[in-house]
Amino acid sequence: MRLVLLSMALLACIQPGVFAEPAWKEYINARFGFKFSHPASLVAGRVPTNGGGLTFSTPDKEFEISAWGYFMVDDDTLEKRWADDLKELGPFTTYQRKAADWYVISGVKNGAEFYHKVFSKNGNGVFLNIDYPHAKAAQYDPWVEKIARSFVPFLKGDYDRIEK
Repeated sequence: MRLVLLSMALLACIQPGVFAEPAWKEYINARFGFKFSHPASLVAGRVPTNGGGLTFSTPDKEFEISAWGYFMVDDDTLEKRWADDLKELGPFTTYQRKAADWYVISGVKNGAEFYHKVFSKNGNGVFLNIDYPHAKAAQYDPWVEKIARSFVPFLKGDYDRIEK
């Protein structure tokens, strides 16, 4: 009993936050109207002049998130992008799922984990790509799960969108 009480006392003395996950921030794309949360420690890349999206990475670029909006014009369709991704990544894919307006493909290629999710709505597209070393999957998989769950592709409001 004394050992249990001593253990509880020691845990109470540990600073709050020692076991907490990193702080998170939210990115909202002002042009295409999508958002997601990411660890606050990630560094934003250069903002493109067209405002289409942004890349965030760890300072050593080991873990990277890219998210972009785009117009699906001409023969650009969700089905075509799905087929192209499967052609390129199919042999390396460990998970794939397609719905009417989105798909996700993830797996391991050349020692790197990849997670690609593409959304489509009325001629507009948004994609989310995450890449990191397979050897660090235990460290980064929880981040990927939280980022993917937080991703909202088409926010309501006056954003740059086309209507098909």
